[in-house]
Amino acid sequence: MQGFRIALVALVLAAVVAPASAAPPPGPPEASPTDVGKRHFQQAIALYNDGNFSAALAEFQAAYGVRPVPSILYNIGLTYKALFLYNDAIRTLEQYLVDEKAIPAERRAEANQLIVEMRSLLADVTLTISPDGAEVKLDNRIIGTAPMQKYAIAAGRHVLEVTRDGYVSRSKELMVTAGVPLTIAVDLHVVPKTGRVRVVVEPTSATVRFDGRLVKPPLDLELPLGGHTLEASSKGYITHREEVSVAAEQTREISLHLDRPPLYKRASFWVPLAVSVVVVAGIATGLAVGLTNRDDRLNGTLPPYRAGIGQ
Repeated sequence: MQGFRIALVALVLAAVVAPASAAPPPGPPEASPTDVGKRHFQQAIALYNDGNFSAALAEFQAAYGVRPVPSILYNIGLTYKALFLYNDAIRTLEQYLVDEKAIPAERRAEANQLIVEMRSLLADVTLTISPDGAEVKLDNRIIGTAPMQKYAIAAGRHVLEVTRDGYVSRSKELMVTAGVPLTIAVDLHVVPKTGRVRVVVEPTSATVRFDGRLVKPPLDLELPLGGHTLEASSKGYITHREEVSVAAEQTREISLHLDRPPLYKRASFWVPLAVSVVVVAGIATGLAVGLTNRDDRLNGTLPPYRAGIGQ
């Protein structure tokens, strides 16, 4: 790492701090592009030497954005390598070799050697992704969109994630061995817009409605996601109502047992009672009539009345 540290400073510092081709226009004092680039570059060097490669990468890229000096690409390539992002490191170093016109032979040989070493640590992974347009991430970094061809991945353990709006995201853990080709297939499924509900109700003759719509047996339904009103009714039973929530990729099992109303609320309870009242009323009426029409004479043990006796 010490060799790279020296190379970083020696290679780029002069290029970044070189004066701009045109003098800044007169006006209130403000940081020139040269000053801004120099500041980002110096911060990048310090962060790289401290081992904070992610922050160093951001600063090197900021410096290159201010002044796209080709030699800064060498530093960016080394930083990608330190982050084990070999694909990005190779791509950046190859761009450096093309864009930089005056590269010392020793530096060119060093860059080419780094590229060869990093390629030996990669494996070609064939990615078969469906549907087209799906976004593909490797270790939480976007590497492209489907359809994709081969992609070189560094040896080791990685997480591949595939996402697209309207589809269920999927992730896969990969174990990559350097130089060993690998084929990965990922098929996304459309996010379901329905769920299933199965209803078992006693008595089986009960009428079942969902959202007011009569449902005929078998009571195995596919319903839109969200809330629905379930109603089950049968003659002689208490009507049951409840809210049913339907979720994606879910099958709900609902078992209902309708209850009978209390005895005093049943019509069958009042019919014999009414008949009993009528019968009792009839008996009472008969008794009243009989008592009204009978002979009012009193029967006793006295001898029959004789004329003249007791006068």
